[in-house]
Amino acid sequence: MIVMLGSFMKAHRSILLTVFFMTVVIGCERERIVDPGPDTTPPLPPADLLVESARDGYILMSWIPGKELDLLGYIVYRDEGSERNSFVPVDTVTTYYFIDEQRSYDTLYHYCVTAIDESGNESGALDTVSAQSPNKYAPEYPLQFSVNGLNDGNVLLRRLSWTASEEYDLAGYHVYRSSEEFVEADSSLRIVTTDATWFDDMEYPELGRRFHYAVSAVDRGGRESPLTRIESDYIAGRPLLVTPQQDGRAPSYPLLKWLNVPEASEYLVSVSLSEFTGELWTGYAPASASDTISIRYGGGALFPGNTYYWRVSSVTAANGRPNGISAARRFVVEN
Repeated sequence: MIVMLGSFMKAHRSILLTVFFMTVVIGCERERIVDPGPDTTPPLPPADLLVESARDGYILMSWIPGKELDLLGYIVYRDEGSERNSFVPVDTVTTYYFIDEQRSYDTLYHYCVTAIDESGNESGALDTVSAQSPNKYAPEYPLQFSVNGLNDGNVLLRRLSWTASEEYDLAGYHVYRSSEEFVEADSSLRIVTTDATWFDDMEYPELGRRFHYAVSAVDRGGRESPLTRIESDYIAGRPLLVTPQQDGRAPSYPLLKWLNVPEASEYLVSVSLSEFTGELWTGYAPASASDTISIRYGGGALFPGNTYYWRVSSVTAANGRPNGISAARRFVVEN
């Protein structure tokens, strides 16, 4: 009985091994049979291509995004001819919208969009749209306009700065200057047109002479924005430092003194580890009619035996930026 049972188990074991082997072979054969090979199927073309907006040098279009798992993006084509037979690719995007910027105001443009997948398969184009971008509106005026005089011993100028206007057809900015206050853009007051968001006015470098400024944005069609608010400043004198003297001795919390600058509304004072870097402390001191202005150093205790530098800047504008900047002076903290 035991011998018969052993023979039965051996026979079944042989059958099981044979079945397992055949399953592996069949599985391998099945994998080879269903292997699809390279992907050559293009995605579906984008549907419902639509012009959302078209004005002032730009055209905005959108479409319904595809749902393919291997979708890579979309290719936007543009044609500027009347026959619509010379479409050329202008951009590839992953969004389902496109803004075509810096367009001519007078040209009728035609567009179509295709889809492309990760294998490089490109669909056809389902729709074609056309649009023109006429110049309808003037740009918005620049924001955060400021004017600051600057006198660091090497340059004398009045620095203007503003934030960029977000206009698709922006050509640049007109800068206006007058020795008197003004309220309107007058071409006789225009001193420069620039595409930067700053301008250094180095004319009339004499100290204490106030000038008034404003800036406008202008588009490629010549439409001009309203002026910014009028801002003014002048080039101030550089404070003359009194104590601590050059290479002089000072306590850990020194009293810093300098001669008054008549044009200053306040002073910006700094103490640092070197002449140009390693700033440890800054503080503002109010202006006064006194010949000498002073402020107590307000940072952490300075270490005995160490060398430090200090400088003072006269401030004339409400934004607190330095105008007349003194030379740096070196001092040593007493032991």
